[in-house]
Amino acid sequence: MVTKILLSTVLFPNRFEINRGVCIKKQAVELARSDKLTILVPIPYFPSFFANSARHFYAKIPTEDSIAGLPVRYPRFFIIPKIFRFLHGPFLFASVFRYYRQVIKREKPDILLGFWAFPDGFANVLMAKCFKLPVVIGCRGCDINKFTNPYIQRKLIGWALRNCDQVLSVSEALKGEIVNRLNVPPHRVTVIPNGIEEERFYPQERDKMREKLGLNKDRQIALCVARLDPIKGVDVLVRAFAQLEDTAKQLVVVGDGTEMRYLTQLVEELGLSDRVLLVGSKPYTEIPQWMNAADLLVLPSITEGWPNTLMEAFSCGKPVVASCVGGVPEIINSPALGIMAAPGDVDDLARAVDEALTRAWDADVIRARVRGRSWAVVADELRNELHTVLQRREVSQN
Repeated sequence: MVTKILLSTVLFPNRFEINRGVCIKKQAVELARSDKLTILVPIPYFPSFFANSARHFYAKIPTEDSIAGLPVRYPRFFIIPKIFRFLHGPFLFASVFRYYRQVIKREKPDILLGFWAFPDGFANVLMAKCFKLPVVIGCRGCDINKFTNPYIQRKLIGWALRNCDQVLSVSEALKGEIVNRLNVPPHRVTVIPNGIEEERFYPQERDKMREKLGLNKDRQIALCVARLDPIKGVDVLVRAFAQLEDTAKQLVVVGDGTEMRYLTQLVEELGLSDRVLLVGSKPYTEIPQWMNAADLLVLPSITEGWPNTLMEAFSCGKPVVASCVGGVPEIINSPALGIMAAPGDVDDLARAVDEALTRAWDADVIRARVRGRSWAVVADELRNELHTVLQRREVSQN
């Protein structure tokens, strides 16, 4: 039986942010193979006088586009940037209500599926109540670990998750936060970890990848793939590298964000210009090359949900060093896979990186950790959860 799913989320790629919401895109592609999927991705409305804003490109995103072969619509919603963030959820709901009403009337979806708890998770629950649709909200990590800190936002997110039909979590650790911080009953939260593209992330010859990327073949390379945001702790990693005595060890950081200028200055101040490379953002399709060129992946996050970059490294046969936060201990569930360090601790991270770069690792054992966890498997688990919600709703109405 084909299920008509209305997927509504702000966390989805557009032609200017091709790496945004990649994990959700992968699930959407798999769901669309057997179900009818309507994808709505609300984006902030940016008038022309915000031309110098870092987000001015939102104005150039078409109202309709095709992403990975899927038709995607981008309705606009009004927000006041950087202030009154707790109003973003109500503003989103009010801005897109008429648009959604038209889509729901035309498409007649069976269920509303949203990813990201705020602002769109809150708006999606309101929308579902207005149109008497069952609704499932998927939480990713930062939307719970960070967005629930402001009191009013925490109340709004808590209301949304307690009033949807089911909550999805990427890890047991995140489920614990949802249950304990937001008073959501445990049976209303289902854990579905992320998947991996084994056809994209697989071992390739290290020296060949280094030659292709212009990297030194004789140095030990630690790679960090992360958004340059304070919660990713890249500054902690740079300071940790300054403590390593072996100058042959090199750090390569792939990613961009608000901390790029600060990190560039920090590298210069610490005299690490020849040992730390900030190469900026790279297309998702190139990440396997960078991983295979490295000896080690490092993720020094302060908070996390289920960091897929660790699983991608495993699929390439690479060990990892990561902060012991969120779902990381569930991913690094054996000493044969990597080393965990205390979040924000420069000394402990330096110790872990140094140890990981000197230890012998078994790539086959590492790869076995993620073998078989495809996005098709994840989509099947998600589809089963949606069917359970629909059956539960049907029983309650009879």
